[in-house]
Amino acid sequence: MGERWPSRRSIPTKPAAPRPIPARAPEAGFIGFREVRTVLDAGTQVNGKLSFSAPTRIEGRLRGEVRATDLLEVGASGVVHGSIRAKSLVVAGEVRGQVLGAERVEIQSGARVHGLIEARALVIAEGAFFDGDVRMLHEEGDITLNEPARG
Repeated sequence: MGERWPSRRSIPTKPAAPRPIPARAPEAGFIGFREVRTVLDAGTQVNGKLSFSAPTRIEGRLRGEVRATDLLEVGASGVVHGSIRAKSLVVAGEVRGQVLGAERVEIQSGARVHGLIEARALVIAEGAFFDGDVRMLHEEGDITLNEPARG
């Protein structure tokens, strides 16, 4: 008589999950190596609102609003026109618009940023271009100065 139940050895195994794409280490080395899990490639063009919860790299063109609860990289070929809200932002490409509420913004050599940056920490590498306004945030939020600086 044949077996009543099939052998467990005949059950096919599931393929392994895809591996995340490793991020390039930033040129200036301030943020360090992170695994990027989401990439908008160089041929991608997006209009609208995007939201990310994992480290993300944008190499394409994006017009609209971006929200990231983790690291957001704008790669060397990346262009973002609009507002960005990210925990940490590394710019190697071009950003035109507002960067709001970031803990850290790093503008790498060769990058171009036009607009308002609101962050707790700002790093601009030699060879980077920045044209706009900066508002530094305090631990408890926005600092409002009643008197002009003396010195």
